[in-house]
Amino acid sequence: MLEALLNSGSRKAVFGVLLSCAIATYVGCPVTQQDDAGLHSPVTTCYTMVADKKVIDLAACPRWDLERHFGYKNPSDPAIDADLGALEVQCKQFQQNYDGKLDEHLLQAIRVYESIVTGSSKISSYISLSYDTQLENTELQKRKGAINQRMAEVSGDYLTFFELQLAELPDDAVHKQMEATPELRSFDAYIKDTRKEKPHNLSQEVERALTVRSPYTGTSNVVDFYERALSKLRFQLDDEKDLNLEVLLSRLSNSKDAGVRQRALQTLNDGLEQVEDVAALSLNVVMGSWLIEKKERNHTAVRSRRNLSNNVPDKVVDALLEAVRGAGTPLCKRHYSLKKALLHKTQGLDKFTWADRNAALDIGAKDQDETYTWEEAVAAVKSGYQKFSPTMADLFQGMVDEKRIDVPAVDGKKGGAYCSAAVPGIGPFQLLNFEGTKGDVMTLAHESGHGCHDILAYPQGILQFHPPLTLAETASIFGEMIVFRDLLAKAPSKEDRLAMLMSKIDDIVNSQ
Repeated sequence: MLEALLNSGSRKAVFGVLLSCAIATYVGCPVTQQDDAGLHSPVTTCYTMVADKKVIDLAACPRWDLERHFGYKNPSDPAIDADLGALEVQCKQFQQNYDGKLDEHLLQAIRVYESIVTGSSKISSYISLSYDTQLENTELQKRKGAINQRMAEVSGDYLTFFELQLAELPDDAVHKQMEATPELRSFDAYIKDTRKEKPHNLSQEVERALTVRSPYTGTSNVVDFYERALSKLRFQLDDEKDLNLEVLLSRLSNSKDAGVRQRALQTLNDGLEQVEDVAALSLNVVMGSWLIEKKERNHTAVRSRRNLSNNVPDKVVDALLEAVRGAGTPLCKRHYSLKKALLHKTQGLDKFTWADRNAALDIGAKDQDETYTWEEAVAAVKSGYQKFSPTMADLFQGMVDEKRIDVPAVDGKKGGAYCSAAVPGIGPFQLLNFEGTKGDVMTLAHESGHGCHDILAYPQGILQFHPPLTLAETASIFGEMIVFRDLLAKAPSKEDRLAMLMSKIDDIVNSQ
């Protein structure tokens, strides 16, 4: 069954197989036992022991070292301004050399454009990543805004012509140059992706105006404002004070006490009322923007723009949604019926509420500390990767050793987790909100799958290495599942195995 998890291309199939495994374990089917020796590396830092339990010391967890990789001293480094100035000169020269001349000099133009995108991405990635761990730093917020403003002006004034004219080139002009300069074929994917936007492009004047105004009128501003508002929220749960959102959500999902879960959910709901106006504004602006884009750019549906960038036809996405609605609902009901029965049996829960939806099951080894130190999380991911590919394990270890991962769930940091590819030769970088849960281990495995994919794709260059969402998530979920399978095989009992399977199904349901 577990082979089917890795080979299936359907989340429905994965969900069904996991649910079958969980039910089989629950009713007592034989489970292969494996020795858990070697799962964890020796613990050295990032935690203290309290009442024989590990408590993660978030302040001691590793932070990424952006300055080491980008070569800037800090976000205020004058070298950034010098690079911006040089980039503007390069963009002006680019327009002078190639505006209206792509029918003869396409290869040369793409190479220069690639260099420009690399330079601009280096600056924007460094500033954005720095800001994501310092959302309450108003000076950095101003610095980021000023840089975005200048880059938008330069891009609008000197670069707008390029992709519009590339999209408008006659097929014969492109084919003729590819035959004359075979090296141009190495950019075939980028050329095709750019030219498929032709039916949805606006005039050069309009596209320039939209680009120049984007730092002020785009959706990113309201989304950033919303994320800053979330990062500033603080909660009190029982005796714990000043909890940030990520820590509170961890309490809600990982507590095995129904009372604690209920209080955590109530605390969450009460706290989120502080940002309900900001949340509504953000949602309205984003949806309104996408609706206008649909109309002005002649897309079939609001999500057609995203589907086009992901190389997925609307009909495929529609079929997927219909399958989830049709087959996913009964599977979810089966899962929650099983979970309710387990919670009733193990915790005496009579009423299954929203607070219990992601509840951790109180089954399995009672003497086993379920908190993972950072070192143990790294060892668990490396072990799973190693069994699939030593190369993948080495790529992962490199990300750890080179300080490319910002680990702890601390105040003033962007919520959730992501892996930024940044720039070939400089990235990737992972942002986590690690608290030592099994879910955090899976998140590390997931984001590291992205990171390994990015490193292997970097030779394609900045214009072509980044995969569409569909392919990107294939790599990350694969990285997550090989670690999950490894940990599942090492589970000390069928009860622990059942708890892991149920938790994994929770994750799948949450992502549908």
